[in-house]
Amino acid sequence: MPAMAENDDTSYNGWSNYETWCVNLWLSNEEGSYRHCRELATDAAVAAEDSCLVSDGIWTIEEATRNLLSDALKELLDELNPLAAQASVFTDLINAALCDVNWHEIAESFLEE
Repeated sequence: MPAMAENDDTSYNGWSNYETWCVNLWLSNEEGSYRHCRELATDAAVAAEDSCLVSDGIWTIEEATRNLLSDALKELLDELNPLAAQASVFTDLINAALCDVNWHEIAESFLEE
């Protein structure tokens, strides 16, 4: 079961906000993108074991895995953004919404599966 945010005025369908819920829905609702995200989760877990931040005691393996996966998910959405190279009000609005996504929360949901 995905990590759920506390039910308060800022949550949306159990997620920290609408933007997080929406991105998670699109990443997990289509089989191809879901499988790709699961592969990213596996890659993050492998990379976390070799992380110098883990060996230096800064992060636990779990923290490193979550942080690496959240970065990979954000990078994936940046690559998929069809307006990323354009200067427009629509690009600015999309980028603002993506800044509100709780990438760690989405990463946790993929890691818990």
